[in-house]
Amino acid sequence: MTDLRSADNLQEVRAYFDKRAHDWDERQHPDPKTIDSILQKGGVKGRVLDVACGTGVMIPFYLEAGVERVVGIDLSPKMIEEAEKKFAGEKRVSFLAADAVEAKFKEPFDTVVVFNAWPHFIEPLKAINAFAKDLKIGGRLVIAHDKGRKQLDHIHEGGAPFVSLPLPPALRLAERMQGWLKVECAEDEEEKYEVVGKKIA
Repeated sequence: MTDLRSADNLQEVRAYFDKRAHDWDERQHPDPKTIDSILQKGGVKGRVLDVACGTGVMIPFYLEAGVERVVGIDLSPKMIEEAEKKFAGEKRVSFLAADAVEAKFKEPFDTVVVFNAWPHFIEPLKAINAFAKDLKIGGRLVIAHDKGRKQLDHIHEGGAPFVSLPLPPALRLAERMQGWLKVECAEDEEEKYEVVGKKIA
């Protein structure tokens, strides 16, 4: 896979997902049991920042889990347009088309979730730093996929090689996270991937 380091590739990522927004939901088949496990192990609650939210695939699961509020943010304006159509009138949900790494929020979150999106972040350490700042003390950053690394990398190699980095082993990501957060979970399974870090100071 191409090693994304150039800022120019941010535009490539945006364009890639803009083109796919209209039929994105047809490609998504989340397994409720897997998602429920991810949310439980991640301690997802309170005010949630859904990073790279796409068309809002995770929103129903957050609401079912009883979260207080969800802010969905995505680099792709077209993805956000689709999400806003789907959840128009849902008072607990709002959306923002922006770079989540650079975005500034008035209030910190209880949980920041990056679901099925981590390989698309050009500068992973910068992203971890930014998301840690978005958390309250005691809040959690959850980076998760409902597929294993090998399967996910294979998918990206076939369909998104120029906008994806390889997904690192969970323990390696956990090591990188330790500069900002206390790691509570690092699972690297055949059908699921999850790393969770808690902000303690």
